[in-house]
Amino acid sequence: MLAVVAALVLAPAAGAAGPVSTALAGPAETPPSVARLQHAPAADAEPPGTLRELLAAITGSATADPLDLAPGTLAVDREGEEGLAVSWALLDTGDGRWTGSADAATRRSEAESTIKAWLALDTLRAAAQRGRPVPPAVRADIAAAVRASDDAAAERLYRALGRDASTARLGPECGVTVSTSRPGWWSYTQVSALDAARVLACVRERAPALPGGPELLADLDAVTPDGRSGIRPVLPGAVAEKNGWTLHGGDGWNVHCVLAWEDRALAVLTTYPGGLGVEHGWQVCRDVAADVLATS
Repeated sequence: MLAVVAALVLAPAAGAAGPVSTALAGPAETPPSVARLQHAPAADAEPPGTLRELLAAITGSATADPLDLAPGTLAVDREGEEGLAVSWALLDTGDGRWTGSADAATRRSEAESTIKAWLALDTLRAAAQRGRPVPPAVRADIAAAVRASDDAAAERLYRALGRDASTARLGPECGVTVSTSRPGWWSYTQVSALDAARVLACVRERAPALPGGPELLADLDAVTPDGRSGIRPVLPGAVAEKNGWTLHGGDGWNVHCVLAWEDRALAVLTTYPGGLGVEHGWQVCRDVAADVLATS
């Protein structure tokens, strides 16, 4: 059970790399360091006496745990904003319960660089299945793809794994069925927010049993500053984080934030007009997290 606090301070973030074909902008401007926490109780209100009461005060719900809420019933202020499509999912990685936006399991978007975590794990799985160690050059590609969101490194992993044969393995390996809008391109793997949360949760759960898995988890907990959403600092313990962004011309930005820790995983997928810039998406991720998470 997560501890609950009445104020959530989220660190500023920059961005994460997109697919091979896209040229990305440089680091984003630094945003204000304190994100809004919606639904906070009035200053003169009676302080809640229990963690469940505190969460109820923060969320405006009588329930103790956001995971007790049906999808679509825990509102976040950024939902419904003009020009912004946002879906999110919060997953209990222990028992599989989840909540999220009303479209968390149905609205699909390009996975962008979030899929690199799976490509890294699938590479370790394939090596273990063959009974061979991961070569140093491949290990370097895993670190580069995960920590620095290096597209060329991810492409080499993807090709060695059989391209879309790797993402098809998400079904038998992680129980997540994905499709693609552009075969042969890892970044065009189509995922929902719930899919994205389940994929990273699967990576975090399965990595320790594979040779090289602890190193992969260390990579996921140490992404470079330009790949951080700004949510990581408020989460407890070791955290797996793999985000992604791409400007799709006239279709605008996709900026996605996915994190897994302890017994939770959170995914926030956003699409919005290109003129707003990449930092707009990182701020949306932080605002949604501030509304959703009860965290220490």
